[in-house]
Amino acid sequence: MIRLENIEFEKSIIDEHYHIAVPVQITVFADGRKELLVYSFCEKLAEEFENTFTDLLSEEALTWLADRLAPIMEELEYDSSSMMMHSHREYRLTPAQLSALAPAAKEAELLTVLTDADRETEAELELDAFEMDGSNPDDAMTVIRENGQIVCFAAVNDIIENDTTGGLDWIELNVECGEAWRRKGYGAACVTALTRYYLEKGKGVKYLCDEENIPSIHTAERVGYSLYSQVVPMVYYTRDTDEEDED
Repeated sequence: MIRLENIEFEKSIIDEHYHIAVPVQITVFADGRKELLVYSFCEKLAEEFENTFTDLLSEEALTWLADRLAPIMEELEYDSSSMMMHSHREYRLTPAQLSALAPAAKEAELLTVLTDADRETEAELELDAFEMDGSNPDDAMTVIRENGQIVCFAAVNDIIENDTTGGLDWIELNVECGEAWRRKGYGAACVTALTRYYLEKGKGVKYLCDEENIPSIHTAERVGYSLYSQVVPMVYYTRDTDEEDED
């Protein structure tokens, strides 16, 4: 199935020469369905791609697509040599699947307000990226502390309201654990607690991880998530985007 990107969004990217563009995103769902989300000028190429390959995520298929996208994106002043297409997995749980959650090895603490003291006692984690003032009940975090220090957390990365998939609000989670506290089940415990919090509020929950991040994949599966899809976005950067911006 080919689905065109919102034309206004596409125009805002191309006309304003935004530094990142994703002309094609390939999604293969766990139930076998396939979807190509494409910019309008890639529709014919997407049709040929879909008709040529059965396995859209094979190395042969991705190389074929990248080779044909390169001159198109170069003409639009995007650097094909720096194109990224990292595969990632999306796991999901719905409120109806609450019973699928596995018991956690450790209890995690729920926070709806992140204080300055909390930020000062974190163990080299990216807590500064999360603003929580308690005014939004859908903004919560679960943490594990060791000797008063936050060493692991799960938090909200994104909220997608009234998604077309079942009409649910979907909460996308982010998890991080200090290096010295990994392989102890802390990440799974934080994800389990935060997932339960949102499922009990009637929200769907998403967990995304890189295809090569095996520990993260194991965390999702240990918690009880079901694989929903594998996604490969073809990400292009403008020629004048330096390495720091790309990172």
